[in-house]
Amino acid sequence: MQYNIFKLDNKEELKKDMLERNFKKIGADIISDKYKLNLYYKYDNDLKLSWKNILIEFGESHPPTRTGISGIIICESDKNNYAITYGASSFLVQKYSDREFGFDFAKRIELKEMKRKSSMTPHSIKNSSITSFRNTKTIVFDSGENITSLSFTPYNELYGKRIDIGKSIKLKVDISLKDIYQLLDQIENDLSKKIINRIPLLTKITNIDDVERYNKIMYASLNKEFDAYGNYNSSHFFINEFYIVGSSIYFEEEHTQMIKVGKIEEEIELHNLSDLFELSKKTGIDMQTIIERGKIIYKDSSNEKIYSENIRKYINYEIESENVSLYNDEWYYYNDDYYDLVMNEIQTIEIKYNPTDNYTKSYIENFRINDKEYREEIINKILSKKYDGKLLDRNMFISKYENEYFNSKYKIELADLLLESEYISVKIGSAQSLSYCVDQSELSAKLIDTKKINLVEKGLPVPDKFGVWFFMESNSIFENDKVNLQKIQSIMLLSKISTWSKNIKVLGKIPVIHINKYIE
Repeated sequence: MQYNIFKLDNKEELKKDMLERNFKKIGADIISDKYKLNLYYKYDNDLKLSWKNILIEFGESHPPTRTGISGIIICESDKNNYAITYGASSFLVQKYSDREFGFDFAKRIELKEMKRKSSMTPHSIKNSSITSFRNTKTIVFDSGENITSLSFTPYNELYGKRIDIGKSIKLKVDISLKDIYQLLDQIENDLSKKIINRIPLLTKITNIDDVERYNKIMYASLNKEFDAYGNYNSSHFFINEFYIVGSSIYFEEEHTQMIKVGKIEEEIELHNLSDLFELSKKTGIDMQTIIERGKIIYKDSSNEKIYSENIRKYINYEIESENVSLYNDEWYYYNDDYYDLVMNEIQTIEIKYNPTDNYTKSYIENFRINDKEYREEIINKILSKKYDGKLLDRNMFISKYENEYFNSKYKIELADLLLESEYISVKIGSAQSLSYCVDQSELSAKLIDTKKINLVEKGLPVPDKFGVWFFMESNSIFENDKVNLQKIQSIMLLSKISTWSKNIKVLGKIPVIHINKYIE
């Protein structure tokens, strides 16, 4: 018999939702040791039903011959509650279930043979993959990759010949519902064992109730920061200002940046949360409305729109207590294995910190030539002179004709600095706003590797290193003149750094992180 088993976190809420969706209890109770089993189902159309034997076990003498039918068996006990699903009901049940149940189980049992792994690598061009295995007992993964499902053969024959793992445990075994306690007890026993397999998870949260709850937490935090505006030194919100196309892409023509909320338009250069606070104070529009309804619009010298994006896509926010992060207008959940594996890769990266390169805003202003110079541009000039490097900032672009993947309205900056044979991308910001710098470095490495630019023709050396140079607005990662990247509170930035490091190494180059303080 086939079972798709979820472990319930909230049995009563599930039952309430089932009632609202017209699920009806059918047949008699089944007692399996300490578990009481009840079957609930709903149906739509008159077609063939493939699992009518389940209805028969619950004493239904005339089961409907219908498809479009969904069934849920609730297995209740004093200690744990489970749901077994049939048809399309798993989408409902998983809302009220332990999201790591299946993977917690898979971490703790001996694998006889891996069959298949489905995974996703965030921020990668190749964002999903399904890999089949033969004669392996190891769960293979890449740094920055998260497992979305597994299929394997277990050693314990009680579990049958194959187990499929996702948010549930799916298996086919010769155990009746009256004896289902044997299977559930064995699962509970295995869940109590030590972890022998590590499985990284980074899961997009799609449950509407969860999304609404996280949004409520986020906006409450946002309003609290707005009320304290001018009297606080740190924020849980960060603006990913170079989100456009995921990298450091500049417009060829002169442009202005506007924020539009409803009929109101304001010319604003959006760099951090305080810019939005100022907009709210000026217009009287509350912060939630600005983020939910606002757009950032880029216009050319003729006032024609070049590009626009929803403001919410620029917002990064973390709920550390629940391992939840908002990125690119989507909520993600990550587990400790995912974090640990990302950090393991990051710990292999060469990190350079020279306190003499810590700069204050007032110090940088001493080098300003005109009002058009932006702060990274000034720092790039300071660094290139100090380290006898070559300034590439805004001078070395790859246009459409050298890179067919991008629209002709854009230019892609190769790097900010060249120090000997290391191409370096530079960015000032708080931790969560530095992602674009990592994107720029990785894109540059790939373009150079695929010879989208002729370095010899441009008088540039072949790189042996690719670096990012972070000037941090937060001092939290600095401890006694040492750097602790574990203090970075953005799983999305850490994930990007981990993937960047791996991809640079794949190209046969060395990844380097330069890091310093930027003090307002």
